[in-house]
Amino acid sequence: MATATTKKLLKVVVSVSLLFLVALSGFAHGFVRPRTLLNRLSEKNNYLTTKELWFDQTLDHYSPYVLAKKFGAAVVSLEHRYYGKSSPFKSHTTDNLKFLSSKQALFDLAVFRQWYQESLTLKQNERDAENPWFVFGISYPGALSAWFRLKFPHLTCGSLASSAVVLAVYNFTEFDKQIGESAGPECKAALQEITQLVDQRLASNRKELKSLFGAAELEIDGDFLYFVADAAVTAFQYGNPDKLCTLLVEATKAGEDLVGVYAKYVKELYVGSFGVSVETYNQKHLKNTAVNEDSSDRLWWFQVCTEVAYFQVAPSNDSIRSSKVDTKYHLDLCKNVFGEGIYPDVDVTNIYYGGTKIAGSKIIFTNGSQDPWRHASKQTSSPEMPSYIITCPNCGHGTDMRGCPQSPLSIEGNAQNCSFPDAVHKVRQKMIEHIDLWLSECKGMGRSYM
Repeated sequence: MATATTKKLLKVVVSVSLLFLVALSGFAHGFVRPRTLLNRLSEKNNYLTTKELWFDQTLDHYSPYVLAKKFGAAVVSLEHRYYGKSSPFKSHTTDNLKFLSSKQALFDLAVFRQWYQESLTLKQNERDAENPWFVFGISYPGALSAWFRLKFPHLTCGSLASSAVVLAVYNFTEFDKQIGESAGPECKAALQEITQLVDQRLASNRKELKSLFGAAELEIDGDFLYFVADAAVTAFQYGNPDKLCTLLVEATKAGEDLVGVYAKYVKELYVGSFGVSVETYNQKHLKNTAVNEDSSDRLWWFQVCTEVAYFQVAPSNDSIRSSKVDTKYHLDLCKNVFGEGIYPDVDVTNIYYGGTKIAGSKIIFTNGSQDPWRHASKQTSSPEMPSYIITCPNCGHGTDMRGCPQSPLSIEGNAQNCSFPDAVHKVRQKMIEHIDLWLSECKGMGRSYM
């Protein structure tokens, strides 16, 4: 039986009124981390507080700010257990990570929602009054948003699940296939030639090749090849395809060394401008159990290796990434970093939540047409769970809330830089209509849920 161990959870409260929008936070490559967001918010003065506030939590068990203004809402953003400062242990050993899961995170949110609502009710001296609550998130937090509505429908009026990866996928070959489709014939051919040349040079002179990419520290070849593949992925996932494809297509026509051109892109844009650390891909780094600001890499991989997989493996043919980034590479990583017996039981995850057959209600699903992650999301509509795909050449991960490009992040979610701004506006209008309707139904019945 679990003991009454407690942890602490960070919350940031923004703007104020009757409605509460709950923003769920998490980690994956390229997402702005909660600490960065907190720093940006603290530059403005129209918030209840930008201080860190804490409460004890039982251990075992389009731009939100634009929407908040429209509905006169407060935004409460929770830091996911273990991430950032919300670690219950002094080290992140594999055994200490046993309480890190989406299920536990959902209970954290449920307990917090009840605690915070009760605090407000006492403060306002309105015993029977409750505020309407609505949850939202992007990517893994988007999945948490959908799952929260599924598992705790009595605690929220609805959910916005942007680019929500609700389907746990063991061999995620659709991810790489989407990159090829988004790239187009010329850019795809250039990327495939780069992959072939990198594989060849890795066999003949790996040290020189890794140094060319500024990644000499990646001793495991699979880590290096994953890094090389991810650098291309990010251009399509986050709405910057032209920065990569224009460069590669022109270099191909000019007869330049494609590997050299791509290596420069990786160092200057992917690492330089986008801010990705090469260390993120290093299994030596992932094995580090220290609790600090760099812990999120290890924590996310633990969730990958135990719950959701999302193994971005090369398809059997016509692949963009190296065929060496396969299932064995991922399983070896899980074993090397976390030890024997650690593997993702995706069947259990999908049985528990339903995958893309999620049996929820009042959940809005949105995806960008160029986002490879959309193949792990719900892309078919139903009356109770509308799903929208925003279609444009630079519509990627979280376009409905982030605008274009999706990185670097714009807090306001500007859509004017999207190839087809009207496509974004139309979906945003549909989102607002659903949220407005569901909140009205909540208020009409005097409830904070439906």
